[in-house]
Amino acid sequence: MDEINRDLFEHKFTSDMEFQSSFDKIKCFRVLDEEGNVVTPGYDTKISDDDLMKMYDKMVTINEADVVYNAAQRQARISFYMTQLGEEASGIGTAAALKDHDLIFP
Repeated sequence: MDEINRDLFEHKFTSDMEFQSSFDKIKCFRVLDEEGNVVTPGYDTKISDDDLMKMYDKMVTINEADVVYNAAQRQARISFYMTQLGEEASGIGTAAALKDHDLIFP
């Protein structure tokens, strides 16, 4: 059995949005640190407070739906359901960036 490379689980963070063309590990881009402080100025004002509240409301709604649908799946009332626990922002952020003229293909 192969030994696990623990270096793959360590992340370096950056406040620079630059894309790499090599196969080096990509640093994880972030705007906030672990305590919620802004570490990348400028990104904290790009979305209005009203839009942020709408996005937060949608994330809470997704969590509530996850509880209901996951329970139904566990009771065999539906065949399959995968929660978004911990991944709510990726779906909501992506959807929030869409415009009326954007096309989505499954």
